[in-house]
Amino acid sequence: MKLELKQNKWFAGERQFRFKDKTTLNIISKTLKNHKEYLIDIVALDPKIKSHFIFAKRPLISFIVFVNISLIFYLTPVLDTLPAAYKGWLIAAAIILTLVSLIVFMVYTRHDRVFVSRHSKVPLVCFYNGLPDKKSFKLFIQTVQTESQRRFDHLKLNLQQQSAGELKTIRRVLEQGGITARQYDRAKNKLLNLSGK
Repeated sequence: MKLELKQNKWFAGERQFRFKDKTTLNIISKTLKNHKEYLIDIVALDPKIKSHFIFAKRPLISFIVFVNISLIFYLTPVLDTLPAAYKGWLIAAAIILTLVSLIVFMVYTRHDRVFVSRHSKVPLVCFYNGLPDKKSFKLFIQTVQTESQRRFDHLKLNLQQQSAGELKTIRRVLEQGGITARQYDRAKNKLLNLSGK
């Protein structure tokens, strides 16, 4: 059984996932700006993993703009009134900005795999898809799925107990910076409505 997974992605940071006593998943997320660490009771996780595609719109728009500016500078007589040195510098700057925006687009567009909470469907655990390699990634995901379902079946909780436990897990993740207050409020409302039935 695979009990730990470390993922590194250029410019996006490092994520580390570790089982503690087969019931709790310890998650450490490090980026240049922040460091988050939180615990999740795996019974709160829906064993079906979701795909989440993050499309970096702003870098794509800037890439398109800079490509058009580069083409205008290169193909039209807009810069013919300027000295040749300035024209060359402007074309070079437009090309460099185009390449930088393309690289930023490629770095920030990614495909994540996400475990959501069982009832409120709040994203709790995000993985970089297929990292560090597909075999260890798949093995760790299968372990999380198996242990989550095994623990859920073992506890035999009624719906009210499930909702209370999930709400407790989500509140702890909120306090540790893993989700936003808006996601927490939405999940809380769903769980309270579910347990009230």
